[in-house]
Amino acid sequence: MRILLPAVAVVASLAACGGSGEGNADTKLAGTKIVPGTKVFKSMDSLQCSGGGVPLSALQAQLAAANIQVQAAECGNDGRPTPAVCGVSDGRIGIFEIPVDQGAVAAAAGFKPLTTLPGAKTIPCA
Repeated sequence: MRILLPAVAVVASLAACGGSGEGNADTKLAGTKIVPGTKVFKSMDSLQCSGGGVPLSALQAQLAAANIQVQAAECGNDGRPTPAVCGVSDGRIGIFEIPVDQGAVAAAAGFKPLTTLPGAKTIPCA
């Protein structure tokens, strides 16, 4: 019984900390006009040992040519395991945030949803 009483007191005090949800980040942002976009990617076609490939600015120009508004651009890696062999893709990709309603146009331009690469991550542009 002596062990049970302190345990009940701890649980009760933690439950009291739950709050009503007022003032959390979600409710504070509810009144703002932030329109989230969707992220798409395209391979930079660069190779191990020789580099090369398409620069991020050229991929962004492809989106602009299709009248797609780019909200953010960054370099990334597809996150797929690749053997360390010269001449094989190095997995570099260009990642772009675009308005959600322009996803189909981006797909027609050869860009794919970033959600299809669950292991992808951003990296510094070289």
